[in-house]
Amino acid sequence: MIITEAMQTAVTPVFLLTGIGALLNVMMSRLGRIKDRERLIYSLVHMASGEDYILVNEAMKKLTKRSILVSVGIWLATGSALFVCLVIIFMFLGAVTFVESNILIASLFIICMTLLATSLLALVYEVFLATRTIHKNEASSEVVITKLRNL
Repeated sequence: MIITEAMQTAVTPVFLLTGIGALLNVMMSRLGRIKDRERLIYSLVHMASGEDYILVNEAMKKLTKRSILVSVGIWLATGSALFVCLVIIFMFLGAVTFVESNILIASLFIICMTLLATSLLALVYEVFLATRTIHKNEASSEVVITKLRNL
């Protein structure tokens, strides 16, 4: 493969890299919102007592679990992006050195896609946890947090 063909072929992984970047942006935003919420609850937990304390503590546990899921998703998506970069590098190295590296490139791409798919699963599960918490019809930590903020 000559350099111009390698450049044309590398366009597809570059688009994938752009998509992964957008995904990372979404996950970083979610993580930031979760962390802001954790800070708010942490600042109020000392004012809670009894049943309110239990609800606020449960809310913190859920936020911690969601935070871990998003963090794992970010790590996996970043790993996927790094493997895309390796795919592009080895495509160019193969073109420059005239060494056939199809199996290596395919293997790197499979690893990339596996990491990306796992990252997306972590994000979907985090969204599930977030929406499940919202839709439950039980005593809400939101009511308690609003009450504590107004004290």
